[in-house]
Amino acid sequence: MTETPESWDRLLRSPFPCDHIIQLYTDDAVLVRALARFIGAGLEQGEAAVAVATAEHIAALTARLAAIGCDVATPAGHGAFVALDAERTLARFMVDGMPDRAAFRSVIVPVLDRLRDTGCHKIRLFGEMVNDLWEQNNTTATVRLEELWNELLDEYRVCLLCAYHIDPIDAELRRGLLHQITRCHSHAFGDDTDLSAA
Repeated sequence: MTETPESWDRLLRSPFPCDHIIQLYTDDAVLVRALARFIGAGLEQGEAAVAVATAEHIAALTARLAAIGCDVATPAGHGAFVALDAERTLARFMVDGMPDRAAFRSVIVPVLDRLRDTGCHKIRLFGEMVNDLWEQNNTTATVRLEELWNELLDEYRVCLLCAYHIDPIDAELRRGLLHQITRCHSHAFGDDTDLSAA
């Protein structure tokens, strides 16, 4: 990972439409800090945010946002926050071990359209469904889901932060597979990027 903590912090706070960012992490605290910057900055600017995450990460995110003065129930701007359970959402569009394009769109597109209908035209997405597939060693399905996200990013002009929990030993063994995944993204960072300094 070549970018500095300062550039990573800027990217999280002010991503461009269609940015597809990957956060590789070994420590949940690193993920929650990055996610709070990404979601919190969007809500403060009146943008909408959708988090498709584990219950634990949603709870940690909302607690951290509240601690920095951003209550997701009443965002500082006019943005909106939607939280979806990653495992249940993923199950709704998996067919024979692979993400089904039509089913994926039937799950995600209505969420984006509802937010647009309320006047939220800038939307930030966070997803860790790909991490569920990665942890199942289903790299083909992981890459396919990233490709489906890229289609939606282009169509809706939104940005997406993905997160992968990486075991350092496993990462070394799966280096080639990680390359397949990171090339689906516009930016990649590991948890060696110290956001506390940014």
